[in-house]
Amino acid sequence: MRGRAANPFARIAPFRGSELQLRHLGHKSLGLQPLKTLLARVRPILAVVAVVVVSQCALAHQNSANDADRAWVQKIFPLALDQFFPVERAEGDFIAVRSHQEGLNEIPEYSFVLEDTQDAHALKATVHEAQGASLYDQLLALHAKDPSKSYEDLEPDLKIEEWKLSVAECPALATQLTAYQNIQFVRPRDDDEVAEHPILYEFHESAAGSDSEAVEFVESRAFPKWAVATRKAIEACIAATATASVKSQQP
Repeated sequence: MRGRAANPFARIAPFRGSELQLRHLGHKSLGLQPLKTLLARVRPILAVVAVVVVSQCALAHQNSANDADRAWVQKIFPLALDQFFPVERAEGDFIAVRSHQEGLNEIPEYSFVLEDTQDAHALKATVHEAQGASLYDQLLALHAKDPSKSYEDLEPDLKIEEWKLSVAECPALATQLTAYQNIQFVRPRDDDEVAEHPILYEFHESAAGSDSEAVEFVESRAFPKWAVATRKAIEACIAATATASVKSQQP
């Protein structure tokens, strides 16, 4: 239990007592004027101290609230990440990739799944991306706004976009699948340069009933480079599909 805060005016009490005593004795010239001068000098300092104490108390309260919100999000985030950016389940053989920032979680999360990779003609992609802000930051803001709400209550307010593309709509899917199959795995080295808050690339491949998983965080390595290139190819297809859709609706 915290002790009572020290009275910031405690040091002034003896001066006030001395002032009253001098007045009673009629010896104003012996110290009354200097005491008034001292009090005049001390009061502004005490005012500043009071403001600093109040500001620090308010800041401590704010930080405490933020810490509580972040603790809640840290607990919920893995569940939400798997729900909105799944890499475990897909049709047929598949390659799933999910990217999110470690530590800060400021960069919007992104995932794509190449499904039915055993058949080039049936190949398709399912894509998810957090909109406006990262899933982590969305959860943090929503929980801070109303801590009484559960994760289930907040789900409808989360902004996650989904796209589905067939290989007919996006031929680049087949190109990127071939590129993936040609990647040569290289073991991480101790001298690999790592960012302070790296982007984590989670890979999950399922082929012929066999599963393999890996996490990469050095963007100059082969798997992250392939993931970034595939994302750019998919985004180009999405943009082209959207443009074609708009044109088809025009009279």
